[in-house]
Amino acid sequence: MSEKEQQQKEVEERKPLSVVSKLCYGLGGMAVDIFWTVLGAYTNIFLVEVAQLPPLFGTSVVFGGRAIDAVCNFIIGPLIDRTDTRWGKIKPWILGSGLLLIPIYILVWYVPEVGLEGKLAWYILLYICLMFVKTALSISSRALVVFLSHDSQDRDSATVYRGLFVLMGIVAGMAIHGQIVASYEQAKFDPCTNKFDNSTNSTNITVDNTYLKEVKTGYLISAGIIAGLTFLCVLGVLIGTTERKDISKTSQRQHYQSFIKTIKAVLTFRPNVYILLIFFNIALTLSILLGTSVLFIQYSLDLAEQVQNAMLAFVLSAAVSMILMGKVVAKLGKRTSFMCYQLAIIPPALGLQFIPERNLAVLIVVCIFLGFSGSAGFFIPWAMLNDIVDAYSLQADRRLDTVFFSMALSMNSFTTTLGLGLTTIALEIGGYKTGDCVQPASVGTSLGILVSVFPAVCSLCAVVLIWRYPITEQRREEIQKQLEIRKKLDKDNQAQDSELKDVGKDSKRWSGTTKSFEEETSPLSVPDLSVSVDQ
Repeated sequence: MSEKEQQQKEVEERKPLSVVSKLCYGLGGMAVDIFWTVLGAYTNIFLVEVAQLPPLFGTSVVFGGRAIDAVCNFIIGPLIDRTDTRWGKIKPWILGSGLLLIPIYILVWYVPEVGLEGKLAWYILLYICLMFVKTALSISSRALVVFLSHDSQDRDSATVYRGLFVLMGIVAGMAIHGQIVASYEQAKFDPCTNKFDNSTNSTNITVDNTYLKEVKTGYLISAGIIAGLTFLCVLGVLIGTTERKDISKTSQRQHYQSFIKTIKAVLTFRPNVYILLIFFNIALTLSILLGTSVLFIQYSLDLAEQVQNAMLAFVLSAAVSMILMGKVVAKLGKRTSFMCYQLAIIPPALGLQFIPERNLAVLIVVCIFLGFSGSAGFFIPWAMLNDIVDAYSLQADRRLDTVFFSMALSMNSFTTTLGLGLTTIALEIGGYKTGDCVQPASVGTSLGILVSVFPAVCSLCAVVLIWRYPITEQRREEIQKQLEIRKKLDKDNQAQDSELKDVGKDSKRWSGTTKSFEEETSPLSVPDLSVSVDQ
């Protein structure tokens, strides 16, 4: 490498990550969460009330798809780490998964005209495909931050941007899907047609078929719009970010390590054990708050028409909190800030249990407090994971970036599945009856216990784990300093190797020139003087 190229490389490494790059990286969070939020919040209600599947069948669909999701995280992470193309290792996965996502996501919200067993097979197959594509997009777009910059502050800043776009994706997903479906639900058709008037012999009335047809159309229109927005976000990531080839090559060194040893190394790294347990509690809390709350508001508070407004209050307050969170983390550190935010979730979570029926004002206030305190789960644990990747790189002298991110996402998938499964169990315990317009009061009671007690307990467990988390702010600064020293030493070694190669080339060139010169001058070196002597 010439001196000019070396200087140009050093300038590029010192150049801070631009705002445009951070914004485009953040679009990756919106690409995933704009449809993932809709799936998490409306999967149960769609499968049970629109597709008319029994709750246990709905559980089979959810667990089948999410089990594949967890497996895919273990497989796709190492596959991405072993990818090496002229376009980089991350971007081909982002593009491929983005293209496949569009048709699969739309078909997930289609209700085929087959029996219960046929519907069950249809949704299990589609959810398996969707989980594979979602996992590829989520891991690649999330791990891209490691390949954008060496600087930890740049990566943390980009993670904040992603957290904001995640919240924007949640808002957009809930707003688009909620408003479109609500417009079809509030059409001229009455979902519950009382065919028996007020007769004392009447039974619980089932949902009208004309109404169901309209709602199915609303779900499909919403799916098409959200799939299109997701692909636009994917294009923004591909066009607006630059994957650093030097970082990709550093990560590429581990291709020859066995899969089992790689997974074992990640799962036994002590800081990573703590962060995975923290992810378990945080993801379970958010899964229940965002997923079960839809049914809780409908059956416990009797405010089905206000579900989208309550969800919007949650995510908008979380977005405001994210703007302030960077300053809080800069002042208190990641660990202390995270503990404070998690403690703040407990009172409003428990307060959900005591909201009066059909009291929208109290519900909105509680959702605002939950959003403000729960927003930490969208940013701080992922910023802590960046520190863990650096700590492992320092200790083992190798980088396993995508593998660490895939393990965290795998834990998120598992806990999201668990949250949806707990929701279904709560419906079964409460005596939910598929297709009935009026549900027993016990359904609202069981959902209220789940949506309030479980998040409070999980938040308390998360606080204990964060307190025990080994990478303090002081330790994080030490890791960054040691990595900078190692980086300088590597540069010096590379410069020395380059000089030695240049010297070797020059010596070969000089020896070749000398040899050629000797061959040309050798006939003239001993002149013939015999004539002059004789004379």
